[in-house]
Amino acid sequence: MPYQFDKQSHRYRDAETGRFVKVAEVMRFVDQEVNRTEVRLKGHARLLVQNKIDVAEFQTRMALTLKESHLRVAAIGAGGVKQFTPSHYGKIGAQLKKQYKFLHGFGLDLADGKLTSEQAVRRAGSYAKSARTSFFQAEFTSRDKYNFYVKRLLDVQSRHCGSCISYQRLTWTPVKDVIAPGVDCECGGRCRCRLLYQKRTYAGMRL
Repeated sequence: MPYQFDKQSHRYRDAETGRFVKVAEVMRFVDQEVNRTEVRLKGHARLLVQNKIDVAEFQTRMALTLKESHLRVAAIGAGGVKQFTPSHYGKIGAQLKKQYKFLHGFGLDLADGKLTSEQAVRRAGSYAKSARTSFFQAEFTSRDKYNFYVKRLLDVQSRHCGSCISYQRLTWTPVKDVIAPGVDCECGGRCRCRLLYQKRTYAGMRL
């Protein structure tokens, strides 16, 4: 990204103008990474259905692509890999562990011939969205360290699962007490909840 991370505000600034970058612009980079990953994952599936690789090789390629994507997206949320802490890596690892479990089941279905070629390609691509969860968790992990509060709001243009509705927070709440989008909800990487952040001093005043 052509942006510089500001540790004090935990936001990105334009490298040339120094102005803060809008959240939507940062999310555009996240979405671009998710889209690129989806293309790569579908590519692995096409090689599989064309009998150019076997199921074991397919799972290995899928796992590696997912790992690389989660790390890249988490770096955007954290402000760069230099901002990573053991907590960041731990949460990325936990998300990947879930995806690897799903991938194992995927492999079993493929081996049993339960999926058509089109279904296999489509299912492979769906894993890409899971990286968005690592973005939000990395952002939460970093902002919790710097005393941020957050509101978690429902996107009025989206349909939400029951978990998202229960996770909504209309008042300023410490980051540690809020569930990051995509975590432990039926939406998974498709969660469209919105976040608003506010940084406070130890006296409770906004900065």
